[in-house]
Amino acid sequence: MTEREKVLLIVNPAAGQLHAKTGLMDILCRMNKLGAEVTVYTTGARGDARRMAAEGASRFDRIICCGGDGTLNETVNGIMEAAEAGLEKPVKLGYIPAGSTNDFAAGLGLPKNLGKAAATAMTGTERLLDIGSFNKRKFVYVASFGLFSATSYQVDQSLKNVIGHMAYVFAGMQELGNIREYSAKIIADGKDYSGDYIYGSISNATSIGGILKMDPKNVDLSDGKFEVMLIHPLDTADELARVASSVISQKPDPTVMEFFHASEIEIEFEDKVSWSLDGEEEKGGRKAHIRNLCKELHFYS
Repeated sequence: MTEREKVLLIVNPAAGQLHAKTGLMDILCRMNKLGAEVTVYTTGARGDARRMAAEGASRFDRIICCGGDGTLNETVNGIMEAAEAGLEKPVKLGYIPAGSTNDFAAGLGLPKNLGKAAATAMTGTERLLDIGSFNKRKFVYVASFGLFSATSYQVDQSLKNVIGHMAYVFAGMQELGNIREYSAKIIADGKDYSGDYIYGSISNATSIGGILKMDPKNVDLSDGKFEVMLIHPLDTADELARVASSVISQKPDPTVMEFFHASEIEIEFEDKVSWSLDGEEEKGGRKAHIRNLCKELHFYS
């Protein structure tokens, strides 16, 4: 008899529209038919997914997480923590998107149906994907500051569960009336981009927060480079319209923003700044050192 693959399934039952809880039986049936011996762990508090992934990395053949982008972020941080401690072989990672926006999953074209996503996580093709290092913490697809960044981690979970990514849009619109400028020294791959900005993102995705979209032609998830967007202060309605046009057309306008590719970025602010890493708050500080970890993630899609 063929030995069954030992799979750790990390589930966040509160993610998104609660599909993870109601669809769990379908997920388990699909995985069982594909020869998996599944151990289920449900999260109850922040940090649970990271801890369980770190503990399970050496004991399971594959780790699959079911939840939103925050659950995926924690799972990846746990896997990388275990890898840095010394693993004999890389961890196979799968993702069943059940969040409100699922930016990362959308960029990879993962199925929206939970059962189909479970099958993909088990039988999909291995892809070596880049991830980011933000000081000591890892992020999967985006680190951002400024306008809209706080929206990603301040929107009430119950509101996200009811109306999905539109909750981010409504909250983001409220931020437009209280735009803050950030003065920063920014060095990216040796080039100086220092100045004043209202928003900055270092990403490896085609969608950020369900609001900002990247042209897929400008994004390669395995090239060792981030896509960096920095938006200048907006003094007129025309400049705001140009930013909106850039977002809609996915063609960056150099008169209102900087857009470039880089592998390593050093940022120093005049004051302490909070960041959003994959939609989760990171207190940060005055300095941020961000590096691209090229093809570090063994992802199945």
